Amino acid sequence: MPEWKGQTEGGDVNQSLLIRILRRVDIRVIYCFLPFVVIYYLLFHRKRARSIYLYLRRIHGWSWFKAKWGTYRNHILFGKFLMDRFYVYAGHKDKFIVDGLEKELVFKYFNTPKPLVMLSAHVGNFEISSYLCGHLPKKLNVLVFGGETKQMLRLRSLAMKDNNIKMIMVKEDMEHIFHINDVIRDCEAITLTGDRTFTGRRNHVFEFLGKEAEFPTGIYNIADRYNADIIAMFVLGTGKNFHYKIHVESISVDPSIKGRDARAAAYGQAYVNILEKVVKENPLQWFNFYDFWKIL
Repeated sequence: MPEWKGQTEGGDVNQSLLIRILRRVDIRVIYCFLPFVVIYYLLFHRKRARSIYLYLRRIHGWSWFKAKWGTYRNHILFGKFLMDRFYVYAGHKDKFIVDGLEKELVFKYFNTPKPLVMLSAHVGNFEISSYLCGHLPKKLNVLVFGGETKQMLRLRSLAMKDNNIKMIMVKEDMEHIFHINDVIRDCEAITLTGDRTFTGRRNHVFEFLGKEAEFPTGIYNIADRYNADIIAMFVLGTGKNFHYKIHVESISVDPSIKGRDARAAAYGQAYVNILEKVVKENPLQWFNFYDFWKIL
């Protein structure tokens, strides 16, 4: 997937500078600068902007003008969600609210003896929940891209350390696959994105929002082997500053389905169905900035 570098932009120096600024400045001041930053990206990172424009134009069927305006608003939301995470890193997590009755449902899964697989996506601001959820009764392992900047990895680790959360790095040597198997076998919880494929993983093509797209299915084989609970969870912006809501649904398949690959495909289809519903309801909170459907 050469279109996606997976690394938060800015580098260690600029990210450190941003943290120092946010310790002293209200984030709403930073929000005021986002339109200028977004205009820069729309002008000089056109491939990324084009992928969102075509997603809105061809996948959702929006008009030319609505898709152009939607691309701008999508980038504003992405910038805002990213700044919210940095605001948490700067020590302001108490300003945020993550609500919804489904939040209690998530904690019920963390209080069972069974292993838990929690699938998210590049939709909304899932990562912020790892910093705001409080101490979890079951250890949560978060699968993260190992090529991130050192500063981002350090900030994430510090934000998660009090919540019983541990990071597992995705690296080219595929060692993370063994870690995933171990934590599920040991009845811990793990969360990862279900919409991002990598070389070396088991993948399957599903119809998603009317066009074919590839999704990973290897995690379902491991989860099914250890009879883990599997849920899809998304943390979505509400339109209010500092305010997010949780959407969570259980993922299950008909027990009569036999065969490893058939069951993995059935789990994958159930996840895709849930993701499709969430994206239809929140089209501007889709943040896969590359040709997801191979439609360019």
